[in-house]
Amino acid sequence: MSTIEKLFEFINKSNFVENLRENKIGQIKLAFVRETTNPLIIRSNDPEATITMVTIDGRELVEIPPRKLKSKEKLLGLMICRQFGLLGKLDGDGKRINGESVRYNSFEGAEYLNNPNSVLFGDTSTKAGDTAGLVSRAIYDWAYSLRDVKDITEKLQHNALSESGTMINEKTGEMRQSLFSTEYVLPNTFFVHFITVDNISPELFLHLLSSVLNQQRYGAQTTTNANNMVNHLVAIGIAPFEKPITSYTVSKKWYGQKIVSEVNQKNVVDFVIREMELHYKKENLVNDIEKLIAWINELWDGKHEGELKEIYEKAAKDSDAYLKSIKMIKDENKKAQAKPKRGNKATEEPQQQTEEADDEDVPDLD
Repeated sequence: MSTIEKLFEFINKSNFVENLRENKIGQIKLAFVRETTNPLIIRSNDPEATITMVTIDGRELVEIPPRKLKSKEKLLGLMICRQFGLLGKLDGDGKRINGESVRYNSFEGAEYLNNPNSVLFGDTSTKAGDTAGLVSRAIYDWAYSLRDVKDITEKLQHNALSESGTMINEKTGEMRQSLFSTEYVLPNTFFVHFITVDNISPELFLHLLSSVLNQQRYGAQTTTNANNMVNHLVAIGIAPFEKPITSYTVSKKWYGQKIVSEVNQKNVVDFVIREMELHYKKENLVNDIEKLIAWINELWDGKHEGELKEIYEKAAKDSDAYLKSIKMIKDENKKAQAKPKRGNKATEEPQQQTEEADDEDVPDLD
């Protein structure tokens, strides 16, 4: 049994695709409880305010747009692909070249989209004359807090010190006015969040979970602040069509409880699982989530690099076949077969008319 087949002990093989060009019904919905473990900055136009949304019942919730979560996980996924040498375009011998030129959101042509991370999360090449785009197979929900913004945030005032470590301008001797405020989401705040995937291969599914479960740094100032969020995978629902459960509906229902539970990890996780059971029914939820997570963590413990490399090389091979099948990149093998080399004309047997016309009259197959 190959390593990836272990995944089928948790999720039936029929819920995945073997050919990434397949387009069939069937959704896998991942339910996460994202827990802040350090102050988190979620801001947009106003550098001093957290992004919020006022609900119809008057609550003001912290709101995290999908991109602020997806971008960090997509970036980690890119780093993983770089680790296994899967970035860059393929040369005539099938080897990756110019992989160092592939950076996050920077692709110098369609051929550089030929990697598992771009096929999973979606990417775009905007190079003049070589534009191309891949849609995401991982659809991210918006994330909302369970509690009101006033209960889970705090605003702090900062200053920009001089080299002497004071607020005094060393040239003028006057006090500097370089003060600014930042609003933080406090630790022990919980965001229920969902990611939905369809038409995904087992290898890309493993890549998604690896990118989410191992990313722990989100929001602004991540080059200054330490890890600030842990992602708990709590349920996986499978159905022909996606069910209408979102972070917002869970937050609304949490607030609507007759007796609102204490906000802690156990209560929030139990509540999300009950909501998933309500929408997907218990028989359509994946069993042994903790064992699935343990298996993924074991793969990354440093002792299974060969197995991971095999999985990622299969993902890269599938991605290459997919991009060639949709004509986003050229298939050099088919091109070579369509244009066989000619021998010495003096010694060649006369050709049939249909064979003589291969260069001039027969269009390329790429």
